[in-house]
Amino acid sequence: MVSARGRILGWSVLLLALAMAAATVATRIVLVRDMNARVSAELAHEIGEFRALAAKRGAAHDRQPDSVLRLLRARTSQAVLEADTLLIGLVNGKVVTTSRNTSPAALGDEPGPLARWARITRPDTGTVRLAAGPARYEAVPVQATGRPHRGVFVAAVLTGPDQASIARVTRLQLEVGAIALLLGSVLAWLAAGRVLRPVRDTTNLARRITDTDLAERIPVHGRNEITELAVTFNRMLDRLEAALTAQRRFLADAGHELRTPITIVQGNLDTLAVTGPDDAESLAVVADELGRMTRLVDELTLLAASEQPDFLHPRPADLEDLTRSLAAKARALDSRPWTLARTARGTAVLDPQRITQAVMQLAANAVAHTPPGTVVEIGSAIEDTMIVFTVTDHGPGIPAGQRERVFERFARLDTRRTDGTGLGLSIVAAIAAAHGGAVRLRDRPGGGSVFSLSIPRRPAVALPAPPQPILEEAPA
Repeated sequence: MVSARGRILGWSVLLLALAMAAATVATRIVLVRDMNARVSAELAHEIGEFRALAAKRGAAHDRQPDSVLRLLRARTSQAVLEADTLLIGLVNGKVVTTSRNTSPAALGDEPGPLARWARITRPDTGTVRLAAGPARYEAVPVQATGRPHRGVFVAAVLTGPDQASIARVTRLQLEVGAIALLLGSVLAWLAAGRVLRPVRDTTNLARRITDTDLAERIPVHGRNEITELAVTFNRMLDRLEAALTAQRRFLADAGHELRTPITIVQGNLDTLAVTGPDDAESLAVVADELGRMTRLVDELTLLAASEQPDFLHPRPADLEDLTRSLAAKARALDSRPWTLARTARGTAVLDPQRITQAVMQLAANAVAHTPPGTVVEIGSAIEDTMIVFTVTDHGPGIPAGQRERVFERFARLDTRRTDGTGLGLSIVAAIAAAHGGAVRLRDRPGGGSVFSLSIPRRPAVALPAPPQPILEEAPA
C-alpha cells in the first residue's frame, strides 16, 4: 500500500519531470527552427548573389569557351562568407573552384556528393555529409549557350557546429533538470510531510485511543482543510468521551442502585414462612432468579470498574506458582479430570487476582459447555514478549461462525441455558485489555476449544518494590 505522502511525491515528481521534458523538447524545437531559418537565409542569399552576378555578366550570351569557369571563379573568389558557409564550383562533374574558406579536406574523398551535384539539371536543395560534417546545400546548374561546358554552383552551410551546440544545450537542460527534479523531490517530500502532519497525528492518536482513555486531542495550528479535519476529529472525540462517560456512570449508578432493592428483597424472602409445597417451589424460583440478578449486578459493576485506571493492582508474581494455584482452584469447580498442561517459569508484574478471576471464568465456561467428565487443561507459557494462560477443553468446540460473538456482552450461544448472564467472557476480555493484552479462541486438534489469555510480560525488576508497611508492637 502506497502512503498518501508517497502518492503526493510520486505525482509531484511526475508532473515536474513532464514539465522539464516539455521545456527541453520545446527549447530544442526552437533552436532547430532558428538554425534551419538561418541556414535557409544564408543559402538563399548566396544563390541570389550568384544569379545576380550571372545576369550582370551576361553569362548566358558569353561566347568565350571558359565563360562558365570564369563565372564560377568570380563568385567564389569575391564572396565574403561566414565560417560555416562553403561555395563550390563544378564543371563537367569536377571541382574547379571553391571559396577561400573551403579546402579539399573539407570536401573529402567521398564521390557521393560530387556525383549528386554533377547530375543536377535544375535547381536542387538537400543535405549531404562532407568531411567537415553534415551540411545543407542549394545548387543551380550553369551552362553557356552553344558550349558543351556544363557547370554547377553549390552553396553549402555546415550544420554540424549548430547541431553540436543544440546537443550541448539539450544535455545541459537535462542535467539541470535532473538536479532540479532531485531537489524538487526532496522539497515535495518535506512539504507533503508538513501538510500531512495533522493526518499522521490523527492516525497515531487513533491508535493510542482506547475506550478507557479519550482525553488526548490533536494539536490544531493554522486554518486549512487539514486543520478542519483535526478540529472535526477532536469534536468527535469530545462526543465519544461524553457518551462513554455517561455509559460508565450509568453502569456504576445502576449497579449501586440495584443493590439496595435486591438486598431488601433477599431479606424479606428469608423471613417468609413456607406453608406448603407450592410455596417452597415458588420461593426456590424467586431465590434462584434473585441470585442471578445479584450476579448480573456484580458483573455489570465489574465491567464498569474495568474501565477505571485503578482497576488493576499489579505486583511481581511467580508464574509457575500462579499457574499451579489456578489449576488447584479449578478443581474445586467440578469433579471432572483437570490437567496442568505446562507452566511458565519466571516472574512478571501483573494483577494475580484479576488473572485468577479471568482464568476461573474460562474454566467455569468450559465446565458449563462440555459434558461431565470431559478433560480440561490449564497451563501457561512465555511466547516471545507475551505471557499466555490457556484453558483447553475436549468438548464439542464452538462453530467458526460464532467464535467472534462469544466475547460480546450478553451473547448466548445456547439459548436453552438460563443460568448465565452472558457477561463472563466479556469480563475476561476486559481483564486482558486492562493488562494490555487480549483473549483469543481457536480449535483444539482432535476436538474442543482453546482459550488463550495473552498479556505483555513486564519483568518484576522493571518496577520498584512497593514500600513495606511499618508494624508497631502493641503496648503490653
